[in-house]
Amino acid sequence: MARFLVLDSWRGIAACLVALFHLDAYSHLYDVPFLRNSWLFVDFFFVLSGFVIAANYQQRLLDGFGVGRFLFLRLGRLYPLHFAMLVLFISWELLKVLRRILVPGLSSMALFSIPQEAPDTILANLLLIQSLHLYDFLTWNVASWSISTEFYTYVVFAACLVGLRKHAWVALPFAMIGGPVLIAMLSERNMGTVYDWGIIRCIYGFAAGAISWNVYRKWNGELRKWLSGSMVEWGALGLAVVFVSVAGTTLLSIAAPYVFALVVLVFAFEAGTASAILRLRPPVFLGTLSYSIYMTHVFVAKRIFDAAIQVEKRWHIDPFTHRQIDGGDVAFLGTQLWHGDMAYAAYLVIIIAVSYFTYHRIEKPAREWVRKRVRRRQQQTGTSRSIVSA
Repeated sequence: MARFLVLDSWRGIAACLVALFHLDAYSHLYDVPFLRNSWLFVDFFFVLSGFVIAANYQQRLLDGFGVGRFLFLRLGRLYPLHFAMLVLFISWELLKVLRRILVPGLSSMALFSIPQEAPDTILANLLLIQSLHLYDFLTWNVASWSISTEFYTYVVFAACLVGLRKHAWVALPFAMIGGPVLIAMLSERNMGTVYDWGIIRCIYGFAAGAISWNVYRKWNGELRKWLSGSMVEWGALGLAVVFVSVAGTTLLSIAAPYVFALVVLVFAFEAGTASAILRLRPPVFLGTLSYSIYMTHVFVAKRIFDAAIQVEKRWHIDPFTHRQIDGGDVAFLGTQLWHGDMAYAAYLVIIIAVSYFTYHRIEKPAREWVRKRVRRRQQQTGTSRSIVSA
């Protein structure tokens, strides 16, 4: 399979930025526009996914690789860690209820008592349909909304290639035009749509990535003269930073896949000083753990807040700063700005440590098991065909 090391590093950095977005800390960094809008890097994931999947599977699917085999491999990549985190979230809620039953004086708490944790949301998460407009809220591991939409985007991708064959390219500009139009019409938060029209957002971003791959594949030599080198890379990096800082949930945010597709195309050449930095071990390490970072960070953030609440209860030390945002009270970790700065750093360290564990104990073994199953199946099919031919 084709591997773009620099793009992997990009994925790791993007995962860390999304994680930082989800921690409310009273910090010098919190109100920085780039960080407040770094949820847009989910669209970078979609674009990068389209680029990498097209690079590795587009021709193979056209050559008869098999839709079932392709989806089994993709499910083996996404599902084990998603399932493990869902079990962890549910187990934590069960432990909280058990503690309230066993410890006298604690208020009772009904199991699955809020809509976001109702029994039907568990089934929806197991089927990866939790963010296909079934609910008007996020459920359990809120980051998994994108996994839900991404898997079914793979289904659409494979169906287009197998069904349309040489005319499959028609679907890409259709998605690139129809996607932003539909989001502008349907979403109240522009590109901030998740549980409602997230599938459109994902298909749109994935198509942008697939187009980038095909442009890279067909015009590699010509484009290398114009889109590779240090100046272009730093310019693309600056474009991404400025765009994310300015876009937010404005109408401009709908252009995110176009911007990120250009960034991915530039860094696919891996030919400048920015790429040289991204090939260093630390960013490559983050790239390796990127999926685990993305899937574990919400649980880590919640547990940090739980720990702070216990500090408040046990030692009567208030660890929070309260701010009124959109008419509601929001608790921020820390009472001085440097507290929040330290919280961000500790949060990232914990996430990376947890992700190292989940990658080596869940993500990697499950992916290798699925790959072995596919290879064994291919070998058995090949042997059967040889016998029939004989």
